[in-house]
Amino acid sequence: MRQAAYIAQKKIFSKPLVVILLFLLLVTSAFFMIIFREGELEALTTTLEEVREKTEAAAAQNVYGLVIEESGPGYSLSFKGQVTNNCLYGKIEDFEIEICSEDDQYFIKSKLDENWQALNKTGLDALPAVIRDPYYLLQTMLKGKEIVAEKGAQRTVNNIPCQTYFLEIPPPELQFLTRFENNATLDKLQIYLWFSEEENFLHRMAILMNVTVEEETIQVNRVYNLTREYEELPEDLPIIKGKVSPV
Repeated sequence: MRQAAYIAQKKIFSKPLVVILLFLLLVTSAFFMIIFREGELEALTTTLEEVREKTEAAAAQNVYGLVIEESGPGYSLSFKGQVTNNCLYGKIEDFEIEICSEDDQYFIKSKLDENWQALNKTGLDALPAVIRDPYYLLQTMLKGKEIVAEKGAQRTVNNIPCQTYFLEIPPPELQFLTRFENNATLDKLQIYLWFSEEENFLHRMAILMNVTVEEETIQVNRVYNLTREYEELPEDLPIIKGKVSPV
């Protein structure tokens, strides 16, 4: 009889013990899941902050050669020039035009007319979406939220070792990056970056855009190549020491 009572008493007390153990197990599991998740988020944030810091440091080096190449369905565009103290200058050989800009003021000179003209007088209003300081584009896009940033493998650009990064950014306004009509939408924006390890110099930025135009999805690829080699600016530029000369 005593043995039966003991067994019954043991069963009564063992049930709360099992419940307590299960509760402790769930709390412990939840704790480790939270720690693991925070570690994941911290790693993503750290990579993004690393890209932001490298971009800021590289942007301070504001004298460099610049080649911009864009391709899309049925077209391609190539610009070769340089950036010198926030002044961008270069040529699009296929169109036989020269471009000069500073502080979003653009001027064009064609082979047929040797005088510089303000952009709004040339009918080439789409150019600023493509021909732009890459650091301005990158720093503006890095201000956004919900950016996915991943660190890639080391690659070489012009025999220079570079650390690569991949960014997926919630698409900004379409007109910020390209001049499609209002019936187009920017669905996806991906960016690849190549930073040199020793100098924190951005050697390459590739932008991949998926754009829907009248229910058709197309891909636009744009590559900014930056180099240490550059030439002296021409003397006849309409922008002189930060001031716009009459044109």
